[in-house]
Amino acid sequence: MKKNEFHTPVIENKTIEELSAELLIKSKQLSDANLNLQMEQKERKEMLSNISHDLRAPITAIRNAIDYLNSGHTTDINDYISFVKLIDRRTKTLENLIHDMYYLFCVEDDSKELDYQIVPAFPFLEEYYYDALADSKYDNKVLELDIPDTLECNIRIDVQKMIRVLDNLFTNAAKYSNDGAMITLKACLNNTNERLLICVEDTGIGIPKDSLPHIFNRTYTVCDARTPEGVTGSGLGLSIVKAIVERMDGLITCESTEGKGSTFCIELPVI
Repeated sequence: MKKNEFHTPVIENKTIEELSAELLIKSKQLSDANLNLQMEQKERKEMLSNISHDLRAPITAIRNAIDYLNSGHTTDINDYISFVKLIDRRTKTLENLIHDMYYLFCVEDDSKELDYQIVPAFPFLEEYYYDALADSKYDNKVLELDIPDTLECNIRIDVQKMIRVLDNLFTNAAKYSNDGAMITLKACLNNTNERLLICVEDTGIGIPKDSLPHIFNRTYTVCDARTPEGVTGSGLGLSIVKAIVERMDGLITCESTEGKGSTFCIELPVI
């Protein structure tokens, strides 16, 4: 090498600058992965804390009812009937919570394969609508189907899990709406004809604006003031919906206005 003649060292056809840039990228990726892991761990801790609370409440109610019945403080048959009904309700709450917890964990487990099928979108959605129309739990609602007859596309879905998604959305719409409210199942292709949009729209009580960004978070519960009297559930329904949709390479969003209703929209790739 001649005097004052310098060269950037090359390692496996790469300069030090290129290797340094790659190292910075890898470092950033590792940092992001670590941050995501910390967030997931925090979310799991919060979820376990919430689940612990949700389990404790019905168990305490059941225990108190049993203790009262065993105390001999009443011999009134109506009291016994009332407490037995309370125990039955709280037991069902526990069963639903445990079932939904297990279902959510299974859906989020990437090692468990979904039962994918390629199905025509219109017949699938039409059949679901008529099944819902025949369900007595929607007797005090007005169900509508708004899908153009010209819709011709196929989607790749796990049929049973997609039915679970629609069930959860329809059930939510029915829970958070008054008698006579309208629930509409809509579908259409997007502007590029590459994605199918499936929407469940209701004229219910709506979701508070400050709650809207968090409703799919499994650790979040909308204010109890929104929940109509007598309505129960595990609180994991929308988390299950989001997990299933994302497993099928889809996206779910929600728009809502308090006092007017909500629209949940699913985007799925067209095959």
